[in-house]
Amino acid sequence: MKYLALAFFAAIVGMVSSQGQTQWKVAFTNGTVCIIAQLDADLSVMYTKNDSSMGNATVNLPETATVDTANSKCGSTTDPAVLVLVFGPNYLRHEFTLKDKTYSVSRVEASFLHDATLFPDSQQAGMNVTYTGVPSDPVFQSTSDMAYKCNSGEFSQLNGTIWNVTYSNVKVQPFGVVNDTFSQENECAADQATTTMMTTSMNTTTGMTTAMNSTTVMTTITTMMPTTVMPPAGDWTFADANGTCLNMTFSAKFSIKYWMTTNKENTSEVNLPKEASPTSSTCNSTDANFTLTFFDDWSLSMIFNRKDNQTKNSYTTTNYTLTYVMDDHFLNPVLAGQKIMVFSENTGIEADNGKYYKCDSTVKVKADNATTNFSEMELQPFAQDAKNNGTRGGSFTECPADSEISNIVPIAVGCALAGLVIIVLIAYLIGRSRSSRQGYQSV
Repeated sequence: MKYLALAFFAAIVGMVSSQGQTQWKVAFTNGTVCIIAQLDADLSVMYTKNDSSMGNATVNLPETATVDTANSKCGSTTDPAVLVLVFGPNYLRHEFTLKDKTYSVSRVEASFLHDATLFPDSQQAGMNVTYTGVPSDPVFQSTSDMAYKCNSGEFSQLNGTIWNVTYSNVKVQPFGVVNDTFSQENECAADQATTTMMTTSMNTTTGMTTAMNSTTVMTTITTMMPTTVMPPAGDWTFADANGTCLNMTFSAKFSIKYWMTTNKENTSEVNLPKEASPTSSTCNSTDANFTLTFFDDWSLSMIFNRKDNQTKNSYTTTNYTLTYVMDDHFLNPVLAGQKIMVFSENTGIEADNGKYYKCDSTVKVKADNATTNFSEMELQPFAQDAKNNGTRGGSFTECPADSEISNIVPIAVGCALAGLVIIVLIAYLIGRSRSSRQGYQSV
């Protein structure tokens, strides 16, 4: 009943910094904190453009967001706790409901100004548009006497809407706060799961029947293989008037989340066909746009920018864009027939000028609701300046993932050999000690 009694007081709010992450608080007028939250949130919103095609906007919750004093409130067993965060003309609102001593997010609401930066070419330009929804699965669920904690990415599709939220680095407690601090943490399942990329085990069997023990050392190195079955890699080149300027090889699989007419979330996996055409590509001395067109109005585009100065002598991808159509690759989609474009400005692809980029490991590029898995990558976007006259070859820049694997193997082997030496040395010393004692006893 304490929640019910306290809920009638007006809330006061505060914002503090916690270990580099903004912490938002809601409190009663007497200063007692009732809600504590710290989280990162990326909101993805589909909107209609002036040409009736669909666009996709990404809005990040900034650390400078503040608590809306007038609309945030403490909750009770009968009324939801409400946290409203304001950033510029936009806001993000969460309602938390307490039932049977368990709380979770019961409703999410957001309002965004459709400006040219976040919502380019929107039919609702200049308007504040409000989006509401109920999470399809429980979000931030925990008992009322504990704080919910989840550092892993947590995707939430909102029922009956065309927007979603991806949370990370979450720690929140909307009920049962004691002494103005988080209570004991209830860790999400994703954080509890442990994935082992490389396992090295040593199993030693010793027999102490003789002065020198017989020792067996068995070392097993297990490398996790990708669970995603990748399609065959394609090989594409593009030439302009000056010769071959793009020389690309890779395999790609798209994992696209979407909403079905049955009000359920689904994921479609689509392979990039080897027959995709690069004819829409362009290139010059500083910028290269590698574009593949395939299926009916699908496309993949990577823009590379080259720097050649005292501070940087390399090229990077500055934009990755995937355009897809909600066609027969999707089962009963809500947006059937709509063309959707998603993009990302950070792929992590970078190589030294004059070299090609090489990565055998799987490279994941997330763009809103779509994740692209690349493998067997060999990219040379400025091939016209390569010493091998536009053909791929010579030196390359290895991706960090491949470098880690190549370093792990000798380290594991070295550890195994060091373990073997130590075990043999210990066995030798034990055997020598026993021999000495037997010799002394015989005397």
